[in-house]
Amino acid sequence: MYFLLKLVGDAIESRANKRLKHYDMTLTQGRILSFLYERSGEKVAQKDLEEYFQVSHATIAGILKRLEIKGYIGCETDPLDKRMKLVSLQPEYKSKSLKAAALQREIEETLTRGMEELKVDEVRSLLQQMLVNLET
Repeated sequence: MYFLLKLVGDAIESRANKRLKHYDMTLTQGRILSFLYERSGEKVAQKDLEEYFQVSHATIAGILKRLEIKGYIGCETDPLDKRMKLVSLQPEYKSKSLKAAALQREIEETLTRGMEELKVDEVRSLLQQMLVNLET
């Protein structure tokens, strides 16, 4: 089962990266942009991204640096807490964020094509339990 899950994950990443190459972003960068778009108008700290995506400070810092160089995001120190780095989507790149979010929905629809909604819910539940099992 482990190898099958890995193959599915690799196939998702490969398909998404091919599609997102046209927009000069990777799947990981697209996920970050989608996250920021969904929280437009809210304060989003770098720490929020680390926790949501369950990755290290160094990993998020590298992804954000590349997105900032491309001009997709802006980063600034929180004026109320100098230890916190706030991340925001640059307004001119909201359309790229929408494309990344749409691709995520499209991939999920492709993955679940031909499955009954009850089965999709069951698979989702089983995957969440697997994740919990690995984290404990």
